[in-house]
Amino acid sequence: MEVNRTTNLVSVLVFAVIIVLFTGGTSRRISKESSDNTAAVNDSLNEAPPTPGGGMAINPDIIKRLYEKRGDLFSPKWDNGEKIVQLITAINNAPADGLIPDDYHLSDIERLTEKMVLSDEPAVEDIDRMELLLSDALFLLSSHLAAGRTDHETVDPQWKASGRSLKKNWSIYIDSTLNTNNITEILQNLTPRHRDYANLKKALVEYRQLEAMGGWGSFSTGLPKLEKGMRHPDVSLLRKRLAITQGFIEFEPEDEDLFDQALHDQVVVFQKRNGLEDDGIVGKSTVAALNIPIKDRIETIEANLERWRWISDDLGDSYIMVNAADFELQARENEVQAFQTRAIVGSSERQTPVFSALMKYMVLNPEWVVPPKILKLDVMPEVIKDSAYLVKKNMKILKMDGSEVESSSIDWKHASQRSFPYMIRQEPGQANPLGKIKFMFTNDYDVYIHDTPSRWLFTRNIRSFSSGCIRIENALQLAQYLLKDDHEWSPDRLQEAIDKGLKRTIVLKKPVPVHILYLTAWADDNGTAYFGKDIYDRDKKLINALKQGPDGKIR
Repeated sequence: MEVNRTTNLVSVLVFAVIIVLFTGGTSRRISKESSDNTAAVNDSLNEAPPTPGGGMAINPDIIKRLYEKRGDLFSPKWDNGEKIVQLITAINNAPADGLIPDDYHLSDIERLTEKMVLSDEPAVEDIDRMELLLSDALFLLSSHLAAGRTDHETVDPQWKASGRSLKKNWSIYIDSTLNTNNITEILQNLTPRHRDYANLKKALVEYRQLEAMGGWGSFSTGLPKLEKGMRHPDVSLLRKRLAITQGFIEFEPEDEDLFDQALHDQVVVFQKRNGLEDDGIVGKSTVAALNIPIKDRIETIEANLERWRWISDDLGDSYIMVNAADFELQARENEVQAFQTRAIVGSSERQTPVFSALMKYMVLNPEWVVPPKILKLDVMPEVIKDSAYLVKKNMKILKMDGSEVESSSIDWKHASQRSFPYMIRQEPGQANPLGKIKFMFTNDYDVYIHDTPSRWLFTRNIRSFSSGCIRIENALQLAQYLLKDDHEWSPDRLQEAIDKGLKRTIVLKKPVPVHILYLTAWADDNGTAYFGKDIYDRDKKLINALKQGPDGKIR
């Protein structure tokens, strides 16, 4: 339902006048239905923010208890017109955060307001109901801004990144908020403080404006591809399509059908913003991206705003962030990017997990102990096919006490089907998949960041090739960045230690937080949106959860 804000606010102000007129600032009773069940009220108030997802957040008895706490039995808290206007305005503005106003009883409030305005004398039960709706709307909106509208443990069970910890006593919070006139500021303070969140909100505004103007139509071409130097009527259509999201692209009037340098450059921009190979050639993948409906793009932005509401406000003054959907690692200092490099992440079958940890050390010229899953799925089958495989790969079979075992003594065909009482270790060298450096942080997934000898994979725009760990293009530069304040490790000494080929552990003077995330949309400071690939197919479930109404149906 579209909301006419002006009409709505006027109605709310009228309602506020009615409240004042019929309460006269004196105590009154709310209806008998909300007078019992104190134990249930206590249970409700002692909980963390209510389970996200719409519906009523609080028991009606909460209203009674909150009002009793200050000794002003049953005195209304919504008898101030300005306070009501602030709440209704916040509800109307919920779409700016990717939220839906009707999740906060907007339609019910409007209907009840109209009923009360039209009646000669509003019924006490209607006033009670309005109190409940407004208080519950405040509680729900606060909860959703503070911790997300959805339950990430249900929607994305693999999401284990450091979450928001506001440590609020929600009974005290809602009580103090009901007794203040500064609801706008209080709600604003609950939203994520991350720059990424604010930038995504800017992008959402832009895409909603584009949607209001009609968005973009479909684009197609009868040619296998369009590229610089070609002349064709479809070139003009391509230019017009790109202009919708990227601004007017200049061209010579007599060359409207010419694929010129300016158009080529804008195609490259589009490809970079949509996770495509930025070759300036409009082939199948670029055409497909051009035809993603604006509605879908808006939903993706909203989903990623929700993900930021799951993420802790305190990621650290300096930290490392890996976005698996962007195939990128960043080092940030006070929310500003200080280092960036391309990354390779896990395949859809062996996904890179989402979690937070603390990097404490790095290892130069690391050995690689083959993880159990890779041992079973990759190494054992290769040994069965080629008995010399381990020798070629410079791998050793070791007992748990470190003593070496001959490969010929193992029945490999049966070993893959039962417990394998050994570990396989690959020595440092050119074939070692960890390359020259690995960066270590304790976690439950045996995942870390490391170098790689497979340099050519970084030329691909979709880089989901690993078994879960994060391989990075510029491992040496990351090591230098992490050691920049450690005077014992100059860049020359670091390179010298690597060149010696000997394993060496360097403990960081100050551990660095690492956050491995999954974000399929992000934006720069100008609100320019970028979209990654949903390589793990997680967006749809989250988008549907955000669209789910109190009745469980998708809206």
